[in-house]
Amino acid sequence: MTRGTMKTACLALAALLALGGCTVTIHTGDEGVDRTSFKADRIKADVAFLADDRLGGRDTGSAGHEIAANYVAAQFTRLGLVPAGDDGGYFQNVPFQTAHITPDDVALSLTMGGETTDLTVGDEYLMSGSVRTADATVEGDVVFVGYGIHAPDLGHDDLAGVDLTGKIALVISGAPKSFQTEIRAHHGSGRTKTRALGARGAVGYITVNSAIDEKRRPFARSRRFLGRKSFNWIAPDGPDAGENGVRVTATVSHGVARRMFAAGGGDFDAVLAEADAGSPKARPLDVRASLSRKSRRSDTFTSPNVVALLEGTDPELAGEVVVMTAHLDHIGTNETLKGPDKINNGAMDNATGVSILMEVARVYAETGIRPRRSILFAAVTAEEKGLLGADYLARFPTRPDLRVVANVNVDMPVLLYDFVDVVAFGADRSTLGPMAAQALDKAGVTLSPDPIPEEGIFTRSDHYRFVQQGVPSVFLMTGWGESPDGEDGGALFREFLSKTYHTPRDDVSLPINYQAGAKFAYVNWLILTDVANADGIPVWNRGDFFGQAFSGPMAPAQAAP
Repeated sequence: MTRGTMKTACLALAALLALGGCTVTIHTGDEGVDRTSFKADRIKADVAFLADDRLGGRDTGSAGHEIAANYVAAQFTRLGLVPAGDDGGYFQNVPFQTAHITPDDVALSLTMGGETTDLTVGDEYLMSGSVRTADATVEGDVVFVGYGIHAPDLGHDDLAGVDLTGKIALVISGAPKSFQTEIRAHHGSGRTKTRALGARGAVGYITVNSAIDEKRRPFARSRRFLGRKSFNWIAPDGPDAGENGVRVTATVSHGVARRMFAAGGGDFDAVLAEADAGSPKARPLDVRASLSRKSRRSDTFTSPNVVALLEGTDPELAGEVVVMTAHLDHIGTNETLKGPDKINNGAMDNATGVSILMEVARVYAETGIRPRRSILFAAVTAEEKGLLGADYLARFPTRPDLRVVANVNVDMPVLLYDFVDVVAFGADRSTLGPMAAQALDKAGVTLSPDPIPEEGIFTRSDHYRFVQQGVPSVFLMTGWGESPDGEDGGALFREFLSKTYHTPRDDVSLPINYQAGAKFAYVNWLILTDVANADGIPVWNRGDFFGQAFSGPMAPAQAAP
């Protein structure tokens, strides 16, 4: 079946189903809604459809993803939700391009001691294609700038007093261990470093692994990513919109870094030790670098966010919207995998999350509960490509007349056991925290600390793109406590991450606990309802790092006693 045929069929089915809707009395509270209002069998049916082999793993831009998007739109239609996409429909069609390189498309040379050496891509350095700065050549003196982090508020500024105008920066990956884990993930990201370095005049930068990162993800293993496609959305005013002065980036091996420091009498291993202690010192190197890249960009294509609105009932508050997100995409089919199964179905990641989002919407529709504020349901695309669909929605809202005041995100709840606790990423940073705690208490679920803080999960799912727009956000993860029947939640979660995550084994043959999925839907519904009915909007806790960094609404200072 072609994409057009499938789209027509799905929308026709939606229209027919919509005719069978029933009239309900509208009210704003949670009267009559409890755990039993959320149906495991409906979640199971949705997961079965979204994770079916015939959808091919729902890769961004694929026919399978479009089928999944039409399925979600059909459910929204049946529920009577207001279309909130482009041109009166449910789709916000996000324009994308991909970019990749071959070894012949890139070059990196170093001049040391009067001699110029061309490095070998794959063995000594890595570079990738770029949609935003597809073709570029930069040349300049190399300046080592530690981690490349500008964080004077944390007592750390690698860039203080450093002139980077027209220079190539050499930076160590990551961020100091002394930083709180979520803040470390923010400052350690390439996106944050690119902006900081570009703002100070750097035209390119080179990364070398920290000692910790080299142990966790050795440079030699990264060779397999050479030539992989990078994705980015296209801004309304073109692919290069908003890019700062950094034009080319690369990563070099430890061996290359040792030669670069040795050229001026330095000791790279001593610098790694300084970095491990948190205080690598910036210094110019006696090295000049030239970096060149010619990316092979695709034609522009689209992949939809599926967005629908449940309109609020309070005339004073209905213009404020709480966004519930879950990513619809997965990683598609990989023909290089060994064995007969090449399809990464993404049952847990994230067919479960989208199915829970739809179940939450169903309960609103069936019960007639309409909170005071509006709720926007968004099954977003391209999470696996860098949170791109959520980023586009947060930057270019489909309903600019509505003010986004909070985000509740659902991503890969590991439903292999009857969870008794959850981790609420972001809850401790805003007034969403007490609301989440109240919802969890009502559902009989406890709140637990992050069991894997080193992973920096707060910055790795779609809610973070709303955080970057200043919006208080919360993202629940199933906790690691022992289930009522004695199952070790932590052991099952870790086993899923190590053996099943992003493999063809993540399919409907997993022993998915759909009753746990219904409970997870209930918890998220309670949070949404509380936020949408509250007298005031969520605000960041006074002085919170992310609230300040992204200029979000802040709690007022407490009056002096």
